[in-house]
Amino acid sequence: MSETDAVNRRELLQRAGIFAGVLASSLSRADERASPALSRPEEGLQWKRQQPSGLFTSVVCDGKALVASPTPGLLDGRCRLAGEPLERASRLSAHRSVAEHGPLRLELRHALLRSDPGAGEDVLQATLTARNTSSRDVDVEVAFATSVQPPPVDGDQAVYLPLGAAGLAGDRRFEALGVQEFRKDCQQPLGRDGFECHYLEPMASYPDERRTRALLLAPVVEIGLPPQAWHVALFTPSDQPRKFSSMIAAGGRRLWETGRMLTVPAGEEVHQRCWLMVHRGDASVAWRAFHRFAHEEDQPRIDWVHGFKVHYYDFLSSAAGKNGHRGDGYEAALPLFRELHVGLATQHGYYPSLGDYIHPDRKTWSAMRGDPQGPAEMSLARIAERIRATRAAGARAAIYIHPVLFDEATPFFASMRDSVLVDEQGQMVPFPWKGPDTVGTNWRASLASPEWREHLLQQVDWIMDLLRPDAIAVDETFAGIGYDHHPHHAGPTSLAAIDWHRRLRAIVRSHGQQKAVFSSDCSRSPFALWCDGEVGDHAYPSSLGNPLYRQEPVRYLAALGAKPWRPCAWDFRRMWKHQMALARQVGAGVGVSNGWIEYCGLHGLPREERAAMIADIESLG
Repeated sequence: MSETDAVNRRELLQRAGIFAGVLASSLSRADERASPALSRPEEGLQWKRQQPSGLFTSVVCDGKALVASPTPGLLDGRCRLAGEPLERASRLSAHRSVAEHGPLRLELRHALLRSDPGAGEDVLQATLTARNTSSRDVDVEVAFATSVQPPPVDGDQAVYLPLGAAGLAGDRRFEALGVQEFRKDCQQPLGRDGFECHYLEPMASYPDERRTRALLLAPVVEIGLPPQAWHVALFTPSDQPRKFSSMIAAGGRRLWETGRMLTVPAGEEVHQRCWLMVHRGDASVAWRAFHRFAHEEDQPRIDWVHGFKVHYYDFLSSAAGKNGHRGDGYEAALPLFRELHVGLATQHGYYPSLGDYIHPDRKTWSAMRGDPQGPAEMSLARIAERIRATRAAGARAAIYIHPVLFDEATPFFASMRDSVLVDEQGQMVPFPWKGPDTVGTNWRASLASPEWREHLLQQVDWIMDLLRPDAIAVDETFAGIGYDHHPHHAGPTSLAAIDWHRRLRAIVRSHGQQKAVFSSDCSRSPFALWCDGEVGDHAYPSSLGNPLYRQEPVRYLAALGAKPWRPCAWDFRRMWKHQMALARQVGAGVGVSNGWIEYCGLHGLPREERAAMIADIESLG
């Protein structure tokens, strides 16, 4: 690799934020949960440890050894410098747990864990530490590998993957991420073929890669499917991009690897982790273990976000319906909030233009300026009065923002146009939305732009300070995943989006410990991991209406975990039965709305239909 190539690679890694010191999960909290001297094994499992390394070499399941080959073994490590051929990599295992590789000092450690306090030892944690002894930053690949085979060890394998639901509709916006095949079924037979999939953009794991077979909502691969009693899962930290790959090695045994590129700063060390789980049950068992060990919650739980089932979403609607003048539909719905058990109401469409949501010097303004019936007059006082009335009606109040929609009619568009995402041809990327809340062309801003991130955070701080809502609802968070080719902030955008969600949540919490942030589209992106719950819209025939969307275990739970989904549902009447089916299946809520797709609102529901909905809602408990 030439010196120029090395510099370009390092700049790409740095622009993408792939500094292991920032992204590595905290050692202290994870190691508190990692006890290498656990006493009671999971029934049917036996783990064998080798001395003096203290690393584990095998696992026996109901008397059958699951490790198919000595190299890789149970859960080994690998490290090489960027540009080095694979055969020059240092491989770490129970037989060689410490090594030196160029300027790096490497060490592999194992710890045996319990996925549940009442369970036995069913999770093996591997930690690979790389210390850079030189005075220059070093770009490296760190990977983990295993030859563990779920029984029967001589059979063809299949995997259950938490695939994004974009494949159900063939959402072409995801083609730019390198998705070549729109896989729909989470259950994927492998046969005797190799397989690769990615968590976050392929480029985020390996800067030279642009294609993937599948994008994952969480970095968890579940190997083995019913009717097999035992499964094997691999998972990695939530805030790190990863590639998972599998291949058939000599002798016909399947091997699994998960790896990524990262930068080890001069004189510092990084810690990379991978977990291997052997368990009975479906993929949801591994998803729960992932949330326990591989995801660090930034903020304490808020109880009220779990305590309601109905979410009302208002697109600055009209009480007179589709062709009425917008602005009074919310007030028409308010008297019905208690009857319909509305627990959260979100104001959308209140702003003068997308990207310019609020300003302390702007007391009044015209919203919905693109509506054929004319704009609606809005003000800080009116939004605040709605929030007061919402609470008086027994519900909480949320305010909408979008993380990347940027209307060129916004007064500061010219000064911030460098925040717009740029494609490979150097062209600004449009955002395919034209609605009553837009005036000019909409563009896709990039969360990789520091200026855009700071702008949005300032907007949220103003919203919380001036209006004091109970929550911020962030729309279409899947837009945080992508590639930006802008010369000043080129690279994958997801790592910047994770940082932005974390900072957003911290700002909202600074206004009160009961103030929440809701993400959207947890069936398409993982950002619910850094929020308090989910309010995205999914009530369409192509998503919620597809039986695979409710396939067990339900894919979005891999990212959402135990956090609540209280959806927005613009198509709430037509998709009501589907909403209720999913709510009963996984404990989600239901959405009601006005102002987009369906325009009757709550006040316009026929009496019998409203009574049936109330009965359904009350049946959710």
